[in-house]
Amino acid sequence: MPPTKDPSPDTVKRAVYLLRVSTPRQMRTATDIDPEGNSIPTQRESCDSKCKDLRAVKVDEYVEPGYSAQSIEKRPIFKDMLRRIDEQGDVDYVIIYARSRVFRNYIEAAVVKQQLDKRGVKLVSANANEDFGEGYMAEAMEAIVDVFNWVQIRQSGDDISKKMLNKARNGGTNGVAKLGYLNTTTTIDGYKVNTVTTDPERSHLITMAFELVATGEYPNVEQIRDILTDAGLRMPRTGRPVSVQTLWLRLRDRYYCGYVTFKGIEYPGRHQPLISEELFDRVQRVLDTHSGSGTRQGTHPHYLKGTIWCRRCTQRFMVQRAQGNGGTYYYFFCGGRQDRVCDQPYIPVDVIEDAVTRHYATITLPDDVQTQMREAINDAAATATTLPEQMRTEYAKRLDKLDAKERYLLDLAAEEGWPKDTLRDKIADIRTERTRITSTLRKADTQLDDGKQILTLALDILADPHTIYLHATDTDRAILNKTIFSKIYIDGGTITGHELNEPFNHLMSTTSSSPVPQPRTGQEDDDDAAPPQGHDATNTSQPPEPTLSGQGSSKTHVVGSGGVEPVTLCAVLVNALVRTVMWPRRSATVIPSHGVG
Repeated sequence: MPPTKDPSPDTVKRAVYLLRVSTPRQMRTATDIDPEGNSIPTQRESCDSKCKDLRAVKVDEYVEPGYSAQSIEKRPIFKDMLRRIDEQGDVDYVIIYARSRVFRNYIEAAVVKQQLDKRGVKLVSANANEDFGEGYMAEAMEAIVDVFNWVQIRQSGDDISKKMLNKARNGGTNGVAKLGYLNTTTTIDGYKVNTVTTDPERSHLITMAFELVATGEYPNVEQIRDILTDAGLRMPRTGRPVSVQTLWLRLRDRYYCGYVTFKGIEYPGRHQPLISEELFDRVQRVLDTHSGSGTRQGTHPHYLKGTIWCRRCTQRFMVQRAQGNGGTYYYFFCGGRQDRVCDQPYIPVDVIEDAVTRHYATITLPDDVQTQMREAINDAAATATTLPEQMRTEYAKRLDKLDAKERYLLDLAAEEGWPKDTLRDKIADIRTERTRITSTLRKADTQLDDGKQILTLALDILADPHTIYLHATDTDRAILNKTIFSKIYIDGGTITGHELNEPFNHLMSTTSSSPVPQPRTGQEDDDDAAPPQGHDATNTSQPPEPTLSGQGSSKTHVVGSGGVEPVTLCAVLVNALVRTVMWPRRSATVIPSHGVG
């Protein structure tokens, strides 16, 4: 039990102070500079005066620097004070500067009051306007003050949120500048405006990070981080190297191609982009390929992770390391086993590797089909267009109007008396629209060529995919797997089916169909349901061989600068294939793919 206080009236009363500021900077603000109570010296002086009025002795002081005060659970200093009161049992008063400084939530204020009352401790405010005396009416007034403080905080929060939304809508950056940028203040028409500018020491290194990933030669972000660290990239405040997680988040952030996001909504930003949208999209595809379609290449990286799936429960396979008398072994196992919903046995890694290698021989296109498809692609690319002539004409008219309007506004800007800011904004809007239209026209001219190139490359792969895969490096195999297959289904070391990505799903639909398996019900074939006896399946200290390593793939251009999207965008090419090659064959009997194991 905590010690009890002496209840005699002659006992000297003891007090502790609870001081709090919103930011660490306020702790160093002197009283004469800050008479409003935003600094620790100001609060301490007021609490000293109140302690003297109470004829009490200060025995301790607790200072909370920079906490939000939204939750007691997030305020360790406050919790330390309560613990001290419980252990020492010698405190009569907790003196605060003002209730609004300690409580931002009326419910927590009531809970804290109840906790202190049980300990015989009275909460006292140094603010004369909050000295309501004794009795239940005084307690009622304190509760009303807490409610009004809470309402004021909510209103202030809503106001701040609206201002942040308005700033984002106008392309401004809220909060601390992201890595590669700096928070700066500039003067516009005599007013100081907070903005962001590119960081001359780091911005080019962020651009380098995106460019390195886009090459496809680095299978994990850690390698990129090490290169950037050697090049001098450090965090602005600490000077430490950038963590892998921080770099990963930056590589996924569209802020670097010119957008700001507020509450999940994206707005065009006013800051200078460090990369193009095309480069950003290419990086996302490379990251998705190397990460295994959502899997983490961490403890046990392998070029099949994220590609092979369980036929029985349709969950992803993972790698397990096992230690036995004969050495170290590696197995693939179904993720459904962890949830106890699947009886798929543990399968040695080399068994599935060999099965996948042999399975590549089943996705070859016959020479006559290849010839027909290439002719269809050439015919479609020669005659089709992704942008109708009527739309091209409308775009040309709009460009003429924009040119005339820009010349008119430039003439006005040269004269006195016209609002320069308004004219500048209108001219900028015209140039933005012109850039968008010319970009659309340029992409329309190259879109079919990109689609034709990707379909042709896909046909080149399908001419002899087994030989290509057989002689590929582990990194190349990972890229081939992710490029061709969405999923490969495994059952007991046997491949039972697959799902193909575009454009391979269209190309291969002329020869065979591999139905998507449905999850099995019940427990079937429990053979080899666990690693071999004597293996320690919990030991996960070393990755299996082979891993994703090497100098990268020379075939990353298979997905092109636009990935496989040009095939989707240039649907006319696929439609041509369907009309000339695929559709006549669909009337024939569909031959399902057989297991290879």
